[in-house]
Amino acid sequence: MNFSFWWPVGLVVLSGVGYQVSAKEVAGGADPLAALVVTYLVASLTSFLIYALTGKKGEKWKEIMSFRPAALVLGLSIAFIEIGTIFIYKAGWTMNASFIVTNALITLCLILTGAVLYREKLSRRQALGIVVSFIGICCIVW
Repeated sequence: MNFSFWWPVGLVVLSGVGYQVSAKEVAGGADPLAALVVTYLVASLTSFLIYALTGKKGEKWKEIMSFRPAALVLGLSIAFIEIGTIFIYKAGWTMNASFIVTNALITLCLILTGAVLYREKLSRRQALGIVVSFIGICCIVW
């Protein structure tokens, strides 16, 4: 395993920490949806600049307009993750508990989604992990 394998993991971890800290700070401020407008302006500008600098040469607008419908669902999903996370913090969840609970539940859903939609095999170890995760969620929440 080399740098090209691990640098995206590092980027996601570093960005994930920044995301959680920022979301908690935004939740304590004024209107969280107004903050998300600024968030998405910055995210759009950042994405546009990175694409402009690194995207394929040629007709960039044509590339942008040839997106798959899944890109629309991805955008909606990101927006609702942001909104949900901010309101989780506004509701009083702690950073460590909310992150563990939401990501464990997402993981459980993705294991089942992979098995049902993509015919991915569910091993006994993974099934045991689902049970352990559920028990862990119960321990954290109650």
